[in-house]
Amino acid sequence: MDSLNHFHVHLLHPKMVHFPIALFIGAMGMELLSLILKKERLHRTALDMYILATTITPFVVLTGLQEATHLHLNHPVLTVHKNFGLLTMWTSLISLPIFWIVNRQNRKIFRVVFLAFLLVIVTLVTVAGHNGGRMVYEYGVGMEE
Repeated sequence: MDSLNHFHVHLLHPKMVHFPIALFIGAMGMELLSLILKKERLHRTALDMYILATTITPFVVLTGLQEATHLHLNHPVLTVHKNFGLLTMWTSLISLPIFWIVNRQNRKIFRVVFLAFLLVIVTLVTVAGHNGGRMVYEYGVGMEE
């Protein structure tokens, strides 16, 4: 019970952050496989992975912002990490209604639009993740002493 009293939301960030990274990159892999193998179910899996990653990304960003506040962090690498995390979140969230509209109005271009967003998101999340790793491994942020 004592451990529950010391639980802090900001501690969730390093535990949660890998899920959307893996899901977005996995969605890209699935989509590329679906194009190569011409399998519609792989495309559907890629889309489901993307939607799941988009859904959890705001929680991951929130926990990261809370961790930065809790630890009183102010560093240029953190700024890059935070900005690319926010760009990843907002771009993925904005993409969902765009996907819905494109799918309803012109299904033929849906996969092109989806692939374009995947390329952008995977780039954004890779830069965010790289700088998050730098925060930990180069500067020791979040490491217990």
